[in-house]
Amino acid sequence: MSDQVEVRLPELAEAMTSATLAAWLKKPGDPVTAGEPIAEVETDKTTVELEAPADGVLAEIRVAAGAEAVAVGTVLALLHQAPPAEPRGAAAGAATAPPGAAGAPAAEAPEAPLSSVSDAAAASPAWGSDTRDGGGAVPVRLPTSVAESTEPLAQGSEITPVPDVPATPLARRMAELAGLDLGSVTGSGAGGRVMKVDVERLLRSAGGNAATRVPAVTPASEPAVPPAPAPDLPHSDRPLTAMRRVTAQRMAESKRSAPHFYLEVECGVDALLALRDTASPADGAGAPTVNDVVVRAAALALREVPLANSAWTGDAVRVYDRVDLAVAVTTPGGLMTPVVRAADAKPLAEIAAELRRLAADARAGRLQPADYQGGTCTVSNLGMYGVSSLYAILNPPQSCILGVGAVTERPVVRNGAVAVGSTMAVTLSADHRAIDGATGAELLRALKALLEDPQQVYG
Repeated sequence: MSDQVEVRLPELAEAMTSATLAAWLKKPGDPVTAGEPIAEVETDKTTVELEAPADGVLAEIRVAAGAEAVAVGTVLALLHQAPPAEPRGAAAGAATAPPGAAGAPAAEAPEAPLSSVSDAAAASPAWGSDTRDGGGAVPVRLPTSVAESTEPLAQGSEITPVPDVPATPLARRMAELAGLDLGSVTGSGAGGRVMKVDVERLLRSAGGNAATRVPAVTPASEPAVPPAPAPDLPHSDRPLTAMRRVTAQRMAESKRSAPHFYLEVECGVDALLALRDTASPADGAGAPTVNDVVVRAAALALREVPLANSAWTGDAVRVYDRVDLAVAVTTPGGLMTPVVRAADAKPLAEIAAELRRLAADARAGRLQPADYQGGTCTVSNLGMYGVSSLYAILNPPQSCILGVGAVTERPVVRNGAVAVGSTMAVTLSADHRAIDGATGAELLRALKALLEDPQQVYG
């Protein structure tokens, strides 16, 4: 019929084929406005709100909440662009009929709002994306990424209930994870319903104020682990987050298919530390950190050794003209690698500011696909944990990944005498299909020279 609009699952990221429909925020018969969130979709990286493509009434739900591996382009629901004059079809039936009566089939009824961390993790996420499907369907607008799902708590954990106030499942889950009292949140949705933007606004304004928080979780005591574990030991299985599942698949495939080789170089960083301590903060944002310096030095070294700034395509080695450097960031949901675009052309202060922004967005679940896709090389720094060296697994199809260790003081020989010096180990993991050992050695030599003469990096 002419006033009927199909709500389809859009493609939310490159190479996405499916996603999990986590929850419906509307039920059949509810009026909706264009751009209003009507459902939550979980991808491997984040949870997003699916927005209504037009004004009208939600007439029929075709995919039930909790459905996994929903293919891109699937019709999720039907909208009537204007309420019908006489009650008809699923819209009227679902609004008045008791359970089991004519209207939306029972299997398609929306689930109740998620009310706990365990409920929030019950559906296992998958990928999603942004293609438009034909057949006269109105394209669904791309939603905004929101806080990522996290793994459920261990069995036996206690959750302080969130007050029973009108809220979307995503807003309720975010409040529980942050320990927020939903009663202190002013809802901007219909009927005062608390939306995810309201929770985000309060989190930003609260700034950790204890008055806005409630105790969220009492950790469960973990059983003692005997020296020789038995198959029937008490345990709790934590379902995989979508991010952890995809990371596991990609890393296993990388280790299985890419012939890794490893090189390591030790860099003297006394001059770098001295320059860092005397450098003036830029624009009030604070002086660049050692990690900021390493990232820019890596970008400059890749520009000097372009063969290392490459990717294995199967038929060729693709050498990039620009260095888009991915930087590993730990988040509650797993590891993410936001990308500093054209890092070889940006000054140190700009890279430092961009890294702070990307890390904050990654941990808050605000990264868009454009923020973490398409890096040409990766830097992973575990020095802040005291790790002396790191032999990382390649992030395919990239040819290289750099592992950065901690700055340590050790005896060094200078002018024939032993002295105490600050050193840092940098390791290279490389794909031998794309580059040779000599190319990797050239990259580490260039990086070492930049770190030991940091004026080139600061300049």
